[in-house]
Amino acid sequence: MAPWHPRLGTRLVVVSAQSNFSRVVQTALKVGRDAVEAGTTLVPASVPRPVARIGVTFLALSFALFLLKSVVSTAFFVLAMMGLIYLGFLAMNPKEGSRVDEGANSSEDPVEEARRIMEKYK
Repeated sequence: MAPWHPRLGTRLVVVSAQSNFSRVVQTALKVGRDAVEAGTTLVPASVPRPVARIGVTFLALSFALFLLKSVVSTAFFVLAMMGLIYLGFLAMNPKEGSRVDEGANSSEDPVEEARRIMEKYK
């Protein structure tokens, strides 16, 4: 079989297989249901199927929430550490913190300041 080559001048458009958000949610629910059913088959037959299904769902949700909590906790910890490191950097290098010109009045009109700069370079 010969390799396929697009004609010159044609544009290739890549379209997502699931561009619609509702389709993504439906697929996620379908995968979740299949995972719960697969987990239910691992439970002994002496346990009624509805009880096993509820138990497996509870365990899966608990595990998913634990993972979500861990990721969010890690992200907040990293952000807090970055903030503390930045504050430490500013404390050790006070000139790096703000680049405001001490000689100029900060309440000065920006238009007047621009006009003054333009007059300086005429």
